[in-house]
This record gives sequence, structure tokens and C-alpha cells, in this order.
Amino acid sequence: MSFPPFTRAIERRMYVIGILLVPVALFVLLSLVTHAETDYPNSSRSPVEVTNLGGLPGALVSYGVMLALGYGGYVVPVFIGLLAWNRIRGQHPVRLLVQAAWLLVLVIAGVSTGSLIPVLPESLRFRIGGVLGFYLGGQMAGVLGVDRSLVLGGALFLVVLVAMLYFCLIRRRTRRQVGSHS
Repeated sequence: MSFPPFTRAIERRMYVIGILLVPVALFVLLSLVTHAETDYPNSSRSPVEVTNLGGLPGALVSYGVMLALGYGGYVVPVFIGLLAWNRIRGQHPVRLLVQAAWLLVLVIAGVSTGSLIPVLPESLRFRIGGVLGFYLGGQMAGVLGVDRSLVLGGALFLVVLVAMLYFCLIRRRTRRQVGSHS
């Protein structure tokens, strides 16, 4: 069945958008991997002394993402990559929203729980959770106490991680096997 030219043009645009998002995801990942606490704007060093491999834009991106999400910020290039893959494959956007929701719950549970680990110094807990995790972890600890918050957050993190793996890997494999037997 042949699609009308209008539909093909939209599909091509979505494909091009997906292709263009791949280097964005790689840039954000490179910026986060080479994030340095001593880079501008987090230190008194000038913008020309940046050590981030993404240059000044990479230092700014990594600073903003790490400040907001801590180590949970590593999910940002994953999300951009999922968006790119969704557009390249021409999949329905609802699928992307479901994947994004899973990732969001996983990140929130991880950074909130990680910011509560009492044996770690406060500076490390902040690097783990960022502003979001530190705030949400503090709210959870205020309501439930640190111990219960750690157990609840850790359990939620593990349940979501196992559910993600199940739906992404095992269920997909069983669908393929059922499809090949038909």
C-alpha cells in the first residue's frame, strides 16, 4: 500500500529529526562523562579554561544537568536517544511517553534514595541526587524518616528497574517467539 505524498513527507521529516537528535544525545553524554567540578560556571576559573570535551557549551550543559539531577542526569542522553530512535523508526509517540515515564520514575526514585544514604558525606549525597533528589529525599525523610524512606525508595527503584527489564527484554522476546511460530 502506498502512502500519500503528504504522509511520506512527514515520515521523512520525523526520520531526519531522529538522525539530528543522535549527535545531540552523544554531545550530552560526552559532556556529562567529562564533567569536572572545576569547570566554569561551577568554579572561579574562566570560561576559556574549560576541560570538558564539549567545550564551554558542554560544561554549561553538564553543570545544569548535574546540578538538577545529580548522577541521575545520565538518563538525559538516554532519553534523547530514545526520542531519536522513536523518530527514526517511525514509532507512535505514546510508546516514547511510556518509556519516558518509566525512566522518570526510575530517576526520581534513584536520586531521592541516593541523596538519603546516611553513611555518605552531604556533598556526595548532593552529587548523587542533585537539587531534585536532595529536595525530594528531604521531603520523604521528613514524612517517613530516613530509614523508611531508604527502604521505600530502594524498593521502588528495584521494582521499576525489574519491571523495565521485564517489559523491554523478556516480553519482547516472547512476542517475537510467538510471532515466529504463527
